[in-house]
Amino acid sequence: MLPGRIFKSIGISTLVVVFAMAWTNYLKSEKSALPVDGFVIRVQGMVEAKPKSWSVLARCIGLRDSSGVWTPTPSSIRLYLAKQLPKPQAGNVYAVRQAVKSFPLPLFPFEKDWGAYFTQKGIGGSAYVPLDRIQLIEKRLEEASFFERTQSHFVHLLERAFEPGRDRDVAEAMLLGVKTKIDFETLSAYSALGAIHILSVSGLHVGLLYMGLSLLLGFLLKRRPAGPYVFFGLMMALLWCYAGISGFSLPVLRSAWMFSVILFAKTFLHRQQSLNTLAFSAFVLLFLHPASLFDAGFQLSYLAVWGLIAFQQRWASIFKFSGWLSWPMTQIWELTCVALAAQVFTWPLIVYYFHQLPHPLSFFLLNPFLILGSSIALFLGFLLLAIGSFLPDWAFHPLAFLLKTSFQLLHGLMFSWVERVTSVMPFLRISPLEMSIYFVTIALLVWAPRRWKVGACLSLLFWQNPESKPQAYLSTFRGEAVWVENDGARSIASLPASTDPAWIQAHLSPMWANVGVKDTLTRRWPLKGNLQWKYRSETYAYVRIPTESRAQHHLILGKEVEYRDKEWLKSWRQATWYFLQKPSAYWLGELKPYLPKDYYFLDERPAVVL
Repeated sequence: MLPGRIFKSIGISTLVVVFAMAWTNYLKSEKSALPVDGFVIRVQGMVEAKPKSWSVLARCIGLRDSSGVWTPTPSSIRLYLAKQLPKPQAGNVYAVRQAVKSFPLPLFPFEKDWGAYFTQKGIGGSAYVPLDRIQLIEKRLEEASFFERTQSHFVHLLERAFEPGRDRDVAEAMLLGVKTKIDFETLSAYSALGAIHILSVSGLHVGLLYMGLSLLLGFLLKRRPAGPYVFFGLMMALLWCYAGISGFSLPVLRSAWMFSVILFAKTFLHRQQSLNTLAFSAFVLLFLHPASLFDAGFQLSYLAVWGLIAFQQRWASIFKFSGWLSWPMTQIWELTCVALAAQVFTWPLIVYYFHQLPHPLSFFLLNPFLILGSSIALFLGFLLLAIGSFLPDWAFHPLAFLLKTSFQLLHGLMFSWVERVTSVMPFLRISPLEMSIYFVTIALLVWAPRRWKVGACLSLLFWQNPESKPQAYLSTFRGEAVWVENDGARSIASLPASTDPAWIQAHLSPMWANVGVKDTLTRRWPLKGNLQWKYRSETYAYVRIPTESRAQHHLILGKEVEYRDKEWLKSWRQATWYFLQKPSAYWLGELKPYLPKDYYFLDERPAVVL
């Protein structure tokens, strides 16, 4: 039989999950009507600087309907305000004249549904607001908060230490949570090497800060009776101040709370179980924010820590090194065990959500050095932020030089590796059933009696690529056609010249992974002229310049098409039409006599399956 504690753990975990799901459904906010004309908003939380706009979370105070009547509404919306506007401050009130749209539906199968994701967070829609459609009507009277002033001060310290460029942008993201300046190439490199968590303030950063502060203040634990209380108070104040400086994002809140529980247990409890401490912190977070149960960051954070608790010390004790190389080899092996233990429970979810994994060669050979390099960079960064303001130039510049060098070495290693070695395995797939079997198997292998372990090993399955029939999809990107043909393990995508890698990764990669594609070919449309091709014995015409029909079955109307002379459209009445951009109400009225039986507006719907 399985040990009784396993049954108890499964039962308690199931109750927590069911409770979180029920609590989430109870707290689910009702979706309010989105503004279609005028509305008043109050800015909430941190303001992010995008390349061409200010990203703000806005609480809608009231909106005006089509009849001009103002009504109060409790909805929240994500707005992107023109960059020419002075930086908004939390608490500012603005009058806006702009329609707010719901988040777009997924274009292709298996793509993340951002509408459902933001609805869970109570955010109903988004809009870009030009400068001429927004007016400040109430400015926040109070000055910037302590956390905002401190973050700004620390940003200036990093600007003093670094020249403008990638190293400074990454330092601001790693140390302060300011990640809006990082370019796509840098994000892709970190993601490919499985180190994307380094860029956002999360468990690694808070954990390193926790360990550093524990070393500095640990002597207080021996100064009884008041010492432990002083230690606990100082540690809590510093941890939560750092959480505030880095923006109180969900990852840092999770990490700060987790280490707060660990801190309490370490300070006041004579005996503690790491898994119990971890479970308690998860329970409280789920009680306060039950929707976190469905958040990938929450799942990955707690599974990674669980893996570290369960496996890291076991594996680290397997090898004992001796000789003059014993210390460096021991450190490398322990760092390798940290990387492996954190992946035991997280890799299935990484595949499920992101459809890729670091290449084993990159993971085993490079990850220990990435962990070591990023830890050194974080330590030096925290040291600079802590004492940099008090140092004279002759002491500040050597410390800044060490910090810059650590980032240069880290990025030099990363980018030279990415350029020379295949660093990622793309288009991977795992189903929820396969994940469940994997987790049950690991649980049996680790915690079950020996006679159960053989059966657990036999239960391991080999993942098979799903069989898929040939399929084609027609969609749009910025008013131009997107044509994708999937045939078994091969896919051909015809895309506009302006399509960027981030769009491909967000929209096409999930589909390719889930239908078993391994080989992709991307082609770019010519900038001008009409195009024609055949698929399944039917002819498709991508028309940018008016032309008569030659018995084609499908007409794709480019954004450049002029409708003033409409006679040429008569010859296309037997075809199916696809508008890449929906014409205005006026031109739709003009085109009505020419419209065929079947026509689609591709900018208002998911991709058409052909």
